[in-house]
Amino acid sequence: MRDALGQRGERIFEVLITKFHSDAGSIFKPQFLGDKWQYVDFIVELVGAVSYVPYFFVQVKTTRQGYTRKDNRLKVKVKEESVVGIASYPAPTYIVGIDEIQEVGYLVSANGENLKSLSSLSTNFPLNKQNREILWHEVNNFWSQYNSKNLVSQFSDQQWR
Repeated sequence: MRDALGQRGERIFEVLITKFHSDAGSIFKPQFLGDKWQYVDFIVELVGAVSYVPYFFVQVKTTRQGYTRKDNRLKVKVKEESVVGIASYPAPTYIVGIDEIQEVGYLVSANGENLKSLSSLSTNFPLNKQNREILWHEVNNFWSQYNSKNLVSQFSDQQWR
């Protein structure tokens, strides 16, 4: 069973990522994947994309330890195995650090830029409206280069053609 702190952090992440962007609502639709996934906690779909459904993966790390004095980084531990593991997915991947006490979160890319363990996480990218919009465009731009018709499956039902 998940620890209470981690579970609470996952719920805080869901609240932060689904905040209404406008009167039309949220621009993200997260789905918790459960404890069986080793490196990924959530798959998050973008709402409002045209003709395909872009998505990204998130690993949530929660802490009550506060921030470093020097650089105001969130004190969370992320093992190298976890960083390498989430970065191995061929999709946009992110680590979100949650300050459980203040109920705020910070987003950091895990797309292979820095494949080592972390003892703290940057607070440069809070999960606020501006960064959610940047994230939406970053993920949408990533997936826009792919054509869903590229796969020619051996398991095609000929009557659907």
